[in-house]
Amino acid sequence: MNIAPRIKDAAETVVDTLMREIKGVKAVVIATEDGLELAARAQNTAQVARMSAIASSLAALGAVAGEESGLGQCENVAIETALGHILMLQARHAEAGLIVSVVTGKDAVIGQALYFSKQATLALQRA
Repeated sequence: MNIAPRIKDAAETVVDTLMREIKGVKAVVIATEDGLELAARAQNTAQVARMSAIASSLAALGAVAGEESGLGQCENVAIETALGHILMLQARHAEAGLIVSVVTGKDAVIGQALYFSKQATLALQRA
């Protein structure tokens, strides 16, 4: 898949913004729906490639769940774990479907993380 430079630049900007704005953030990954990483920052860089693959799989599952339940397109998937949260949001750009993945610690305010993540998806959709 060929991604336009302006979309890659927007992804880098969004990642920087999310890392700065979300308290307790551990990683941010922006990838295409098929798992190609566009931009990422993480405390543990080993998790970046895995997060791209996981986001792709969960987005596909969310799409099926939304359609099968008659609720429409999946907008995001939120997972709460013992040590934090994982948010995966769809950013539907006209040229490419993107997924914004945010990993936080338990100290993060989930509402704040979701708010800034949704703002990020809007910025990517306008890129």
